[in-house]
Amino acid sequence: MFSLSPKDRCKKCRSERALRLCPRINKGLCWRCCNELRIDLRCPDTCPYTPKIEAGSPFPAFKADNNHEAMQATKTYIDIWINKNSSLFDDRTPHELASADKKRALEILSEFQYPGNFPVDYLMQKLDLPYQKVAKTDSAEDVAGQYLDHIIALEYGELQELTLNTSSLPDLDGLYADLIRNNPFLKKLKNYSFIHSGLSEDNFQAIVFVELNYRDEYTLILRKEDDSWYLRQSLNGNPALYFKQNAVYQTIAQILANGEEAKALEEITLALRSYPDSADLYYYKALYWLLVKQPAKAKQNLLSSIALDNSFAPPYMHLGLMNLNDKDYPEAQKWFAALVQLEPENPDAKNNLAIAHLAGGDKAKALNMWREILQNFPTHEMAKRNLELYG
Repeated sequence: MFSLSPKDRCKKCRSERALRLCPRINKGLCWRCCNELRIDLRCPDTCPYTPKIEAGSPFPAFKADNNHEAMQATKTYIDIWINKNSSLFDDRTPHELASADKKRALEILSEFQYPGNFPVDYLMQKLDLPYQKVAKTDSAEDVAGQYLDHIIALEYGELQELTLNTSSLPDLDGLYADLIRNNPFLKKLKNYSFIHSGLSEDNFQAIVFVELNYRDEYTLILRKEDDSWYLRQSLNGNPALYFKQNAVYQTIAQILANGEEAKALEEITLALRSYPDSADLYYYKALYWLLVKQPAKAKQNLLSSIALDNSFAPPYMHLGLMNLNDKDYPEAQKWFAALVQLEPENPDAKNNLAIAHLAGGDKAKALNMWREILQNFPTHEMAKRNLELYG
């Protein structure tokens, strides 16, 4: 992509963001308007977005910054190509030959090599030719689009299914919906445009960069699990924020460790503008509330942290300890048990769960748990001491 300002609008459609400087008209264009021009294959070789004809295929390869751009370019080219005379199709158009002799058309098409991610199903549909439908998994962009579409439609209850959150604990899904509903950067979402997307080296993480309401930059981070993509996090800004967040978290953690209450709140509030659905930041905010002796607010932020990321362990431990301290033993057991399920190899979590059961009056269960811990972790000092004390 060329370095154009986010404020630059496409000089053709006047609405989408200008992403590249077109050498044919010497003006900035969005990818949609670029596609409308370049499908005629007349762009100069000096432009990196000039389509490339590949040997063995009548279809050009279109360089694209996102999958939607690639699909739109290829499908638009197919719309034109099927109505052009070609010696490959007995001096008829592909559409004419397919209408007169489907078998012959299929024989010719089967000889071609197709660029990667080519929409063969679309080509077959346009030529009214039989084809075997192949089930396709949604791309990271597709899932990001579904997520944003639900927000536009105010379908916040549908969002959690597009995330990696699978906890069965009550109220977490509703809390997740409320947190996203109150995300100030998504409240007035009306439309979005894909700008750029990319995959990590292992192809299991994706970054999808979009523009909201023809104005605001926003980024969605997705993770692939079991051949499906799920939303992990969103960033209020461009993808550079993703690579800065660890340093931001480390700074906040150090400030909290130093007991600098006012500075901690200031840094957390500032960071939430860039990372509005960060489980880490809600956890740090809970630690801030503990510093200023407001445990009720701390508990709420710990719950929010878990709702945003069900696999983030630290808030489970804190909720268990806080409820244990409050003598709310069933609630303490709930959070310690959830942590044990999340981290079965964490002996401290199971030790705390045993303490919660002991405090709640179930001594036998606590003793059994301590014995189980020592079977797997013979040197665990707390479990050994508790078993000797209460056994």
